[in-house]
Amino acid sequence: MAIRSYDVKYVSDVAVNVGTMFSYAVSCGFDPKIFWNMFASSEVAVQIEKGNPKFLVGYSAVDLLNYVINTTAGNGNLLSVKPFYDRSEFYWAGWALAQYQNYKATSFFNLNKAFPIEKVLSLYGTLHEADITKFFAVADGYVSSHKKETNLKRIRTAAGLSQSKLAEKSEVSVRNIQMYEQRRNDINKAQADILFRLSKILGCNIEDLFE
Repeated sequence: MAIRSYDVKYVSDVAVNVGTMFSYAVSCGFDPKIFWNMFASSEVAVQIEKGNPKFLVGYSAVDLLNYVINTTAGNGNLLSVKPFYDRSEFYWAGWALAQYQNYKATSFFNLNKAFPIEKVLSLYGTLHEADITKFFAVADGYVSSHKKETNLKRIRTAAGLSQSKLAEKSEVSVRNIQMYEQRRNDINKAQADILFRLSKILGCNIEDLFE
């Protein structure tokens, strides 16, 4: 089933909850990497991705934490129970990733493969006070580099054309082709005439170029 992004009006609440859950888990003694891997593969993550209202706004951060532990680790007991109020690097990482998950409409599981939690935590010092769009830009870089080559690049290579030769024949700029192949521009949103010219030279259907 395809992951769908839930309504943006819930993103702030979900981000706070996920961030608090992650930071609280670490404060209770969980290893950050192990717990985030647990969460990313848990039913909690799946239900958030699906936009289940109960998991978006119905549960507290502690409820989510207990749900992850019960369904993933098979152990319903926290390692410790203590008051929790801080906004740590773990809070920030969960908060930022929850927003990015919605923004990209991807799964926490796939996101974790491309952008491991230890990489996210290493960015805390430089990005935690920056606008969230700065985090999105860095995350995009990790996700793009992790993905396989684009359909445009695959078809172009199979046709034996360089970027410059395709640009010459299709009258689409080399820069545009590079941006599509690097996923810095979304080819699914390209102008119809650009898609038509590329597909004509490459001998494929326009739909074959979509990601």
